[in-house]
Amino acid sequence: MPHYNNSSTSFLSETNNKSDEFKLERKDTTLKSLWKTQNSLYLLLLTVFEAIVVIILEAILFAKFKQNVETTSEDLTKGIPVYLMIFIFSMVFQVALAWDAVRNKNTIQVIAFILFNMCCLGYAIFQFKQLDAALEEIGSEDIIWELQKIIIANPIVIGVCQLAYFYLGARVCLEFGWNIYKKIGADPDIRSMYRWYQIFLTILKIDIFFFLGFSIQYLVLVLQRGDVEYPLTIVALPLTCIVLILAVYAVRHESKHLIILFFVGLAAGVAYFIFKIIRMYDPSQKPKFLYVSQCLTFFASVTLFLLLLTIANASICWYNFDRGLKAHLLRNLEEPATTSEENGGRTLSLD
Repeated sequence: MPHYNNSSTSFLSETNNKSDEFKLERKDTTLKSLWKTQNSLYLLLLTVFEAIVVIILEAILFAKFKQNVETTSEDLTKGIPVYLMIFIFSMVFQVALAWDAVRNKNTIQVIAFILFNMCCLGYAIFQFKQLDAALEEIGSEDIIWELQKIIIANPIVIGVCQLAYFYLGARVCLEFGWNIYKKIGADPDIRSMYRWYQIFLTILKIDIFFFLGFSIQYLVLVLQRGDVEYPLTIVALPLTCIVLILAVYAVRHESKHLIILFFVGLAAGVAYFIFKIIRMYDPSQKPKFLYVSQCLTFFASVTLFLLLLTIANASICWYNFDRGLKAHLLRNLEEPATTSEENGGRTLSLD
């Protein structure tokens, strides 16, 4: 008598093995593709180099400040480790952004990566101004000059890397130019809609960074535990991340109800950051923002600008609902990539 259960188990086992083998093959192909494209590799290596150098400089700066600066201003001293943490977070995020862009051959994200590094350059300049007040607490001119050299080195390193990113980014975008054809096909309307979808995802990633950066600085440097805003800000951090993740689901699945809720959240975010920027320059609130107003204004302004961009881009994505993109996006989730044996060596995956 035939053993159907064993046969079925064997079939499922064979299918799972093939799936695992394909995943390993795909990862191997991704790495081989990365090594073959020299400009992509140079971009990643330069990003890692920049991150290591900047993090080392920030660590040295923090150690020397702790050793030499003695100030009675608690707001001034507690701000320095926060700036260090934000810089480290930004460099790690930038490496992840570059890796994700190169791995997915995403030209939109390469451009976003270059713009993000420009924001890091702006933050380095703001940090230089913020630390001037701390330098006044040091009596020794030699130590002041030594610390100033480290502070100046940060924007110089980032600025030089930025020039290299302009060149490498242009070369990488040329290499990735045909990738969208492999993902979507030759239909110009679908390609255009997919491009707006990519822009939407990229903006959301940067939204998360700047919102978290502002909220952490505001939470640590401005708010006190007894303030009403303190627990609200803590609760808002994970909720905002969840809302942004749901926004991706809403656009991918073309959910009109969820996208409307997302627009309500964006409108609330715009109102919140406009209120914060105005409040920072209210004379009655000046003592709270004495040493942090410039950095917080920078983060709040960039976040506000990104929220407005998100509204504009989400509106375009909403307009593109029910026009054919959903089938392509969901096929990426539902259909495994066709192997080369079935298609003459060509892969039909949307990835």
